[in-house]
Amino acid sequence: MRCSAVQFRRKQITRGGAMKSLGSMQFTSTIRWCVLLAVFLVPRLALGQWQVRAGSQFPDCLAGGDADQKLATGCQARQVMAFVPNEIWIHENDSITWKLATDEAHTVTFLYEPPPAIVGVLPYPAAQQRASNGIGCTAYGSAMSPNESAYDPSGTLGLQCVHSGAAASGGALAAYGNTYTIKFPAQGNFKFTCLIHSSMNGTVHVLDPSAALPYTQLAYDAQTVAQIANIAGNLVPPGLFVYGANARVYTVGKIVSTGGGWQYGSMFRFVDALGNVITKSAPLRVHVGQTVEFANIDPAEPHTITFGCPTDDADCPVGGGPGAFVDTSGLKGTAADGARYAVLNAGFDPADETNRDANSKDEINSGLLIAGAQDRANGISPLSGTPGTATPLAQVSPTLVRFNVTFNAVGKYRWICELHDEIGMIGWVNVVP
Repeated sequence: MRCSAVQFRRKQITRGGAMKSLGSMQFTSTIRWCVLLAVFLVPRLALGQWQVRAGSQFPDCLAGGDADQKLATGCQARQVMAFVPNEIWIHENDSITWKLATDEAHTVTFLYEPPPAIVGVLPYPAAQQRASNGIGCTAYGSAMSPNESAYDPSGTLGLQCVHSGAAASGGALAAYGNTYTIKFPAQGNFKFTCLIHSSMNGTVHVLDPSAALPYTQLAYDAQTVAQIANIAGNLVPPGLFVYGANARVYTVGKIVSTGGGWQYGSMFRFVDALGNVITKSAPLRVHVGQTVEFANIDPAEPHTITFGCPTDDADCPVGGGPGAFVDTSGLKGTAADGARYAVLNAGFDPADETNRDANSKDEINSGLLIAGAQDRANGISPLSGTPGTATPLAQVSPTLVRFNVTFNAVGKYRWICELHDEIGMIGWVNVVP
């Protein structure tokens, strides 16, 4: 018998003569008996050394490959924005190695933690403020920490802040398959996070060497597979069509959690109102004069809607990066309900930004479409299911999550998410008379 921890089963749906599967993939996780037996009977293979992942992707193919090929083949569509597993029990002086298992950038970061607070005894000690990936641990030495650094918030046996860095900062986790190892010489319960994705975190429990550990390495391997299946499955919610006509495009995702912290999954594709992935061979189809609403209903991950010349390209006339609101083709503005709007008029060039020349200067960019941060209460006990803080955060206003584009020119137009196009987050719309 061949042992397999998880089986992925895809259901195919035909739309307009094109075979679609990503938007309707069904994940069925089956932990086989042979794996379960191995989890409990096989000891750790490397004493004191633990192996886990920083991020994952499904299907896991075309690592470092061409973005349009990823879109065409479905590679990397489902991004597991999580440490898997994200709760680990180890012994004092053990090490953990995180492997970057995705083309999406992540960091492994242990910020400074004060001694545990006593509930009801104020003031609560202040932890290190969350920094950007580039800043990392600057307040406690260098921005990034060498591989195999030791972490000890007291500073006695190791660094008070440990940060792997990522590709953009020249860090250890610069590319798919890179690893980063941290040693834990002090006992305690330590939170870790990704400084690029705030809803991605976990916990390490460092116990006395004589303490019994609840899981073997093989058990963590099985948890990894099961958590990936849970996070990557069912990303496209059913019933998107109930929100209106077919001229709607969605970006989707979900948040889950374990005892170690939050994890989330994001579909790095654009889907239509029926939940089908939009591709070059199966584009969105609209008529001239029709308006398409682009809505980001992912609870954690930001995206952009970008036609033509990208705002982060130095050759394009309007810069400002993904957050810039740009339309060089027609009117742009903000509607009464907070949604932004833009117009694509005749002569828009480039229709496909991969085939532009020196005269291809038109740009449309939504700015960041992102769900609002949740309100948080002060103190240890959280309200409304969100983490407590030493200082309460003010209530946040609704954020920008919708962008409407009116198409006044016949043609086939390519758009991207400026943040994730390298993963294959690319869409196509065919505008007909």
